[in-house]
Amino acid sequence: MSALQSLVAALRQLRYPEPFRISEPPWPDGWEAALAEALAAAAPPRPAESPPALVPVVPEAPPAPDPRWLADLGTGLWRLRQRMVEPGTDRPLDEMRRAFRHMESLMDVVRAAGLEVQDLTGAPFHSGMSLQVLAFQPTPGVQREKVAETIKPTIYFNGTMIQMGEVIVATPETPR
Repeated sequence: MSALQSLVAALRQLRYPEPFRISEPPWPDGWEAALAEALAAAAPPRPAESPPALVPVVPEAPPAPDPRWLADLGTGLWRLRQRMVEPGTDRPLDEMRRAFRHMESLMDVVRAAGLEVQDLTGAPFHSGMSLQVLAFQPTPGVQREKVAETIKPTIYFNGTMIQMGEVIVATPETPR
């Protein structure tokens, strides 16, 4: 302890009555240096100071959506659209015209997110297509097999099929 510190400690003791004053402990000379040396030997070595490495923060990718949920969403939107349009056309029914615009904008959002809903009604059919045929229906006036009705659409997410379409195929009538 320095002389100034000793003087301040002695003056501080004068604030109290004599029975409460604490005398200075009897420490041997050089005790502060020995204590500092012992603490330095016990402390782990410090690494050289270096600036922290900059680690780029990569945002965590959102979890992949459940394909079954996406297929249900696509099928539901497709069925809703089918009820809003005139049969055999892409024109909305008169009473559905305003709601149809909103439904179409929702379909655009889903399409932009990577969901593609395919309705193959009226398309030519051949046996190599990825479709589940529920029935082959002989139909008068049909020259070649074609998809007569789509029960469930084929749905792709980012180019991968997540739902196989279910269709009824119209076939030419066979003469008896």
